[in-house]
Formats: sequence, C-alpha cells, structure tokens
Amino acid sequence: MKRTILILLAILAMAPAALRAQDDGSLYNGWGVGFQVGLGGMLPTGSLSDDFKGCALFTGGLNAEVNRLRFKADVAYGQPSFKNANPYHVLDDTGRDMQLNATANPTLLGVGLQAGYTVWRQGKVSVTPMVGVNWSRLSWDLNHIKYEKDDEDKERPVIDDVTGTHESGFAFMASVDVDIKLHGKLVDYPLGGDRQAHYTSSLRISPFVTHAKFNNFNPSVKGCCIGLTVSYAGLLRPIR
Repeated sequence: MKRTILILLAILAMAPAALRAQDDGSLYNGWGVGFQVGLGGMLPTGSLSDDFKGCALFTGGLNAEVNRLRFKADVAYGQPSFKNANPYHVLDDTGRDMQLNATANPTLLGVGLQAGYTVWRQGKVSVTPMVGVNWSRLSWDLNHIKYEKDDEDKERPVIDDVTGTHESGFAFMASVDVDIKLHGKLVDYPLGGDRQAHYTSSLRISPFVTHAKFNNFNPSVKGCCIGLTVSYAGLLRPIR
C-alpha cells in the first residue's frame, strides 16, 4: 500500500510537467505558414573581395513548416560598392581604361530557396540548419571612354556612351536559423470556420554563406559572401 501511494504521488508530481511538454510539442506538429522580414549585412571573401566591398541587406520572405521540416523562400536587397573601377579590364593599346563604372554602388538582388530541419529545441530557442540555392543579380551602369585632345593638345578622357550591364547566376547557399520565441497566442483561423490557429512570433538570427563567381570579369573572380540577418518571424499553425 505504501509503495502504491508513493508511485501515485510520483505520477501526480510528473503529470503537470508532462502535460506542459505535450502542449509545447503539439505547437510544432502539423503544418504552418509564416513570414520573416529584417535586415543584416554581408562581406565577400576570396577574389570577390578584390572587386567588391560588403553592404547592408534588407530581407523578407515566406516560410512553410511541416512538423520539424522548414521550407523558406526569401529575397535580399543591397548595394555593395566597387573596389575595382574597371572589372572587365577593357583597355586600349596603351593600357588606358576604355570602360569605367558609372555607378558607385551596384544593385544586388538575391533570391534564395532553402530547406531545413529543426535539430534542437529547448524552451524558447530552436536551431534549424538550412541548405539550398541562391540566384543573385548585380546591375550597374558603365561609362565607355574615348580620348580627345584639348586646347593644349593633351589627350583627356571623355565619356562616349553609358550602357547598363549585369552579372547573374545560381549558386549554393547554407544558413542556420536561430529562433528565439517572443510570444504566442491563439487566434481565429483566417480562412473562416470554427477552427483556431496558434500564432508564434520569433526573433530570427541567421548566419549564412553563399557562393558566387563572375567569369566575365577579367580576371574572373569567385568566393563566398558571408553574412548575418536579424529578422522578425511570424508563424501560423492551424489547430486540428
């Protein structure tokens, strides 16, 4: 009898914690959709850093989750500045520049598609490694130069024409989403009916790395862009 009472007391003591764990875990079951928006920065490495400097990034995108699986599509915008004024290395016979960047800061647009799995979750913090592909495009204007003689019979550079150019391509990318839960609440299911959904907001810290290569530059450059973004992330999971 005494042993039975001790077992019952142990079960009663463990029940609240077990129920809390079950409730917390149920919030991550099933499917959910959400978004993230934030800002960050990136730095080029390798020979990329010979032609470009780093820049601030503005990011936003959509998420879908199924249990611990996460799928993410996001867009990044920035304006890295040039280090090299003539990346295509267009010269005349005497070695003078025939092209120069007309735009100080090219426009960088990146679109990433990633998939990942939440490998660790404790309390309000979760960690989700992600891998995928990234399409990026750099756009800027070029000055085409010619040389004319001035009144003193000295040759000076003159802008002959201005054209737009761009470099783009696909490459691999990887990141890690560290989500710190801010708050969660029950809301009405947005598609109607009597169902409810659980909305969770998080602070998302995402270190990332993307590969890049520009064969048209002379010499060609390649390397990785490493960076970090800090975002507000919201996720809506319908309750069954």
